[in-house]
Amino acid sequence: MFSAKIVYVGLYLVGLLTVTFAVPLRERRELRKFFDDMVEKGFIKEIDYTYKYTPEEMGALSKQLSLSPDDYGPYFTDRTPVKVSRMAGSGEYGGHKKANLVIKTFPVNYSAAALGEIKALELMGDLVDFGKNSKGDPVIIMRRKEGTRLNDIKAYHDANTENKRQMVKETGNLACAKAASDAVHKGVWHNDQHLGNILVTEVKDGSVKSIELIDYGEINNYLVYDDGRNPDHESKFYEYCQFYWDWYFNNTL
Repeated sequence: MFSAKIVYVGLYLVGLLTVTFAVPLRERRELRKFFDDMVEKGFIKEIDYTYKYTPEEMGALSKQLSLSPDDYGPYFTDRTPVKVSRMAGSGEYGGHKKANLVIKTFPVNYSAAALGEIKALELMGDLVDFGKNSKGDPVIIMRRKEGTRLNDIKAYHDANTENKRQMVKETGNLACAKAASDAVHKGVWHNDQHLGNILVTEVKDGSVKSIELIDYGEINNYLVYDDGRNPDHESKFYEYCQFYWDWYFNNTL
């Protein structure tokens, strides 16, 4: 996990350096300083940093969940080591229809990452339950978000190259706006934005109108504390997010 994370962050930073040459140096420095200051002051912390979690908090994952193999439906992803599946069955779990829930299972050595995601989902209002399965693996049960990935939408497939680029740009703008708003209003900074973590919920006349963000896992996502949640910072979070999307737009499409 550690080496994969280094590669991910390295690529992310290279992307930022590539695109920010188009941004005035003073602006770049201000946004970079904004983010670095927030980290240094503890206003934002990556969700899998174990130093945040006390033994009592880590113990929250010791609760035994009454899940059976029949509760696991089709997998959205079964990549190692984290597995995500839709909950199966026609009944309810925790007052929610099973069809509207998702089960996310972590290996034991991902306990800190699981706890960080639990905190993020709780702040976002999407957490239903958490604990461990019969094997002792951390498990999170969460609300399933509606929507479709952009690459799977017919309007995107049918669009010409110029319109596809426009739809990607619209998706990125909406994702940045939502992430920035969630950072200051809910205390969660979703900094792992790519088309696989965005569900499009409305397309009208060939334009993307609304989206949902998914996957508050450990890589490059943050919890926001104290002064980090100052509404005046929303525009800074948005501009910082735009660095990635500008790079993606200019270098991969």
